[in-house]
Amino acid sequence: MRNVFVSRISIAAGTALVLFASYAGAQPMKASLAQMPVYAESVDKGILVDLVKAISEVTGKQIDIQVVPFKRSIEDVTNAKVDFHMPLIKNPNIADKDLNYLHSTETIFHVNFTLYTNKSKPLDMKNLGQYKIETDAAHTQYFAFPIIASSDLESSIKKVDAGRIDGLIFADMAIDPLIAKLNLTNVKRELYYRFDVKIILPKNAKSKETDAFLTAAIKKLRESGKFAKIMGPIDQPFKP
Repeated sequence: MRNVFVSRISIAAGTALVLFASYAGAQPMKASLAQMPVYAESVDKGILVDLVKAISEVTGKQIDIQVVPFKRSIEDVTNAKVDFHMPLIKNPNIADKDLNYLHSTETIFHVNFTLYTNKSKPLDMKNLGQYKIETDAAHTQYFAFPIIASSDLESSIKKVDAGRIDGLIFADMAIDPLIAKLNLTNVKRELYYRFDVKIILPKNAKSKETDAFLTAAIKKLRESGKFAKIMGPIDQPFKP
């Protein structure tokens, strides 16, 4: 039985090496990251920047990184200007066939979408559609009630603190640092939903191979413990 196990491991490792070797000699890959605090602040700073660099290192493949506003990053992947974008939460109510991009096989982390409200203005969680609530402009489709697109999350959380809007729903790892930086004291936090987060790829002939490449690379990073070391700080349970 041990020999069978070793054989399977060897075959899997060999397949990954062949896959990485085939990519290594090709043109550089292009990765687009959405610009957000903690996740990707510049091409040199951010947890997702570190993840892409680790993928490049473990595969020997050059990956050029751009860090741009969320909406533009998604547009660049749907228009096949880049090979993949990260991150994007997976909407459990929409199938890939109904989207203009593909989700990666791998889930790279989970995200706590958190409802931020003014402490003096409690909301009814069962009837959020009656309120003036904002979210990032690229995420309005994740909600079954009317929600306002925001192009500036810092401005949105300031409006919550001042009572100018009823709420903001977005990732706690992106908004909590803003609250601390701005020293906002009138904001209440409450978990809205915990989503799987994926890499997304263009719907083209190359995407299946790209997904296989990313899956193999992330598997190697998981096995070495490096994946958990990089992603652990943002893959956390919700903390009230």
